[in-house]
Amino acid sequence: MLKVGPRIREIRKGKKITLIELSKQTGIAQATLSRIETGRMIGTVESHQKIADALGLTLAALYAPLDRRYEEVAVSKKETPRKLVHQGRGCQIELLTQEVTKKKITPLYVTLSGSSKTALEENERGVEKFIWIQEGEVEVSLEKEVHSLKEGETLYFDASLPHRITNPRSKTAKVFVAVSPSKI
Repeated sequence: MLKVGPRIREIRKGKKITLIELSKQTGIAQATLSRIETGRMIGTVESHQKIADALGLTLAALYAPLDRRYEEVAVSKKETPRKLVHQGRGCQIELLTQEVTKKKITPLYVTLSGSSKTALEENERGVEKFIWIQEGEVEVSLEKEVHSLKEGETLYFDASLPHRITNPRSKTAKVFVAVSPSKI
């Protein structure tokens, strides 16, 4: 919201409206408008609405470029190379997104060759995992419990429990794993 001032100034100047004219149209003091435009004052939603009306915009249109949600959209195409985060002893783990430090969820693709397993993990409290079997069969060990899962089946659990994924078969298993918050 702090960047609304420069946006207002840019639109106002683009429409060749002076601060004096905008002040008359909105009923907002010229000094207040100047402070809003320079970022020394934020203003209220009501003042923003008056300014938007005077500039011929909706409030949503005034705020739209300030909405950072669209900057968080990340598309990874099939041809985009995946980042390998672990490979060894029949286990390969690939990261399915870029810039993982900015994410709240870490999507991973785990490939386990026959009779292989992931390392034993125990995340801090508050970390959760979702596992979806894409191909083959696996066993997920959670402390003292073992869950056998087949293609299409899922498991959701508290990742602070010691856990590992094992492929008990000779056929390769492929597993989608989502970790939240982002911890790998």
